[in-house]
Amino acid sequence: MKIKVTENFSYDGEKYEEGDTVDLPEPVADSVIEKGFGEKVKEETPVPEIKGEEKKRGPRWKKKVWVSEDRNFGITVWPPGGKFDSPSVTLEENQRDDSGNWETNRTYLPTGSNLLALSEHLKSAWEEIQKVKSEEKE
Repeated sequence: MKIKVTENFSYDGEKYEEGDTVDLPEPVADSVIEKGFGEKVKEETPVPEIKGEEKKRGPRWKKKVWVSEDRNFGITVWPPGGKFDSPSVTLEENQRDDSGNWETNRTYLPTGSNLLALSEHLKSAWEEIQKVKSEEKE
């Protein structure tokens, strides 16, 4: 399984540094992720090149983060058009229900400095979770 190293660690005589992307056996990768030393890497969904009038309607940038086999979050940047006179950002939660069907919830995020503030708060939440996990290990 491919993971991105978020904290330096050693495994099987190899040293892995923050920012490295490595391919590890699944049980090892799961352990690294669980301990907060890495995160699973998912292939980025390519956004096809769109030309002319269609370019205004299609996404400009898209990223998907898988939480599990049955749940993911998609972040999409849309060009101006329709209801919005400036670019917009959506956050979609896709989740499989008990019947196996996918359900989607879409939220429009702020695009100015509030988007940056939101991302900083999410990063701070992640850092706090890492502190709690390290306190539990002690």
